[in-house]
Amino acid sequence: MTGWLARIAAVATIEFRRLVRARTSFTLLLMMPAMQVILFGYAIQPVPTSIRVGIAADSELSAARVADVLRGDGDLHVIPVRLPAGTAAAAVRRGAVLVGVEVPPVATLLSGLAPPPPLQVFVDDTDPALVTGLVAQLQARYWRAIADRSPHVEQPPRIERLYNPQRRADWSFLPALAGVVVMISSIMLGSLSLARERESRTWEALMALPIAKAEIMAGKLLPYIATGTVQGLLVLGVGAWLFDLPMRGSIVALALLLPVFAAAHAALGYAIASRASTQLEALQGAVAYYLPAMLLSGFLYPFETLPYWARAVGNLFPLTHFIRAARGAVLHGDSFIAVAVHGLPIAAFAIVAAVLALAMPAPKLD
Repeated sequence: MTGWLARIAAVATIEFRRLVRARTSFTLLLMMPAMQVILFGYAIQPVPTSIRVGIAADSELSAARVADVLRGDGDLHVIPVRLPAGTAAAAVRRGAVLVGVEVPPVATLLSGLAPPPPLQVFVDDTDPALVTGLVAQLQARYWRAIADRSPHVEQPPRIERLYNPQRRADWSFLPALAGVVVMISSIMLGSLSLARERESRTWEALMALPIAKAEIMAGKLLPYIATGTVQGLLVLGVGAWLFDLPMRGSIVALALLLPVFAAAHAALGYAIASRASTQLEALQGAVAYYLPAMLLSGFLYPFETLPYWARAVGNLFPLTHFIRAARGAVLHGDSFIAVAVHGLPIAAFAIVAAVLALAMPAPKLD
């Protein structure tokens, strides 16, 4: 009994020392858990703590009274935004506020009509997981105001849900999923491509050819860019076919963004692999990138629930901008220009990633 236990202990000791000495163990055992604790402890919040509510009224007094009703108490902090009368719906459509309240004109309220017209509430229902709880809390404050007999709250508000009136979660999820699929496949293929050359000992032979480094990178990444583009179009096509995605805006602009988006992550994967000596190291580098990208982009959790510092970090990821472009093209009915504008930060990221990939020293054979 003692003999086989001693042999197992000896093998375990050698393997533990090898694990501690390996560079990949630092990422696997320390950085990844620490990053997840920070993100889930400080950044990820299932529900927002504050919300911008646009209040459109023809008088400051009416707007102030409605703002007092909606502020209420509790965990949700309402930030009232004063809007000109008749512009609540337009403010929600251009993304200035998540909820817009149209207050009836003072003349109507004082006309003696019984009952006076209700408030009109316009809600951006692109992400039902975000706004369902918000609307419920605002309605609760409204009914509390009725119980307290606050002014201008004789009738329940009339709620109009924009973009996703049926509150279908799949309509919010599928456009973002197209970006996630392309991101993961492109960065994985881009990183493993160079790492595979390193492990198979063919990199130096490839570099000895009369081809520039940029040409090698472009030739290796172009198939992955094409693959990512086809994957994104497939997800959108299946979503429209099986889940009735409305496709209200410029799908052409979104399709043109896909190769740029795929190129950004393929180039980033290539840059990661430039510093990796094995496919495992390249794989861990890719995971270390796309995990926070998924958490801070609005894919798994609403972007509006993140604290300001997490939103600043999230805006660095191309996935954040692609999700906005995809939801704008699919649900909001955005024009070609409105969708294409989201491609500017994606293109900038692709250029930076390509420069980093070309600037980093290529791995050499041992």
